[in-house]
Amino acid sequence: MRKNRTARLAAAALLGLGGLGAFAGTAHAEPIDYVKIELVELHCQKNSEGDHDEAYLKITDANGNAVKVWPGGSLKYQTMGTGYVRSMADGNGNAALILGKQQARTLTLWDQDSFGGDDKLGATLVTGTEVGAETQWRTVEGSGGVYVIGYRVIDI
Repeated sequence: MRKNRTARLAAAALLGLGGLGAFAGTAHAEPIDYVKIELVELHCQKNSEGDHDEAYLKITDANGNAVKVWPGGSLKYQTMGTGYVRSMADGNGNAALILGKQQARTLTLWDQDSFGGDDKLGATLVTGTEVGAETQWRTVEGSGGVYVIGYRVIDI
């Protein structure tokens, strides 16, 4: 009992609450357990146009914004044709890939077009509860293209 009181007083002092009265009755949120989506590979089963697509991947972040995560760095897209397989590891440094275990994010694959809007090649929902499972392989289809996205959800 004395340890709990000491801990509460220490926490109150750190939070600048000035005393136990301000600390008492404060709601305590459970800490969020975070996981990370680890991108593995992208397989092109059928490209959507011509002889290749200019593919890139976006994720919805915690605020609902679409954030490009692959390819990483300054590349705008990766050329993908039927039968192509590309590593997606260079996209794994993006903070938007981190989510709470009870949260979900949408991965959306796009084909960059020089003229007009980009074409959506498909999307898949990833949940934090997939943590610890083997690599997941999700087929996405759109605009005539068929792709398989490989990813894992890992504990961090």
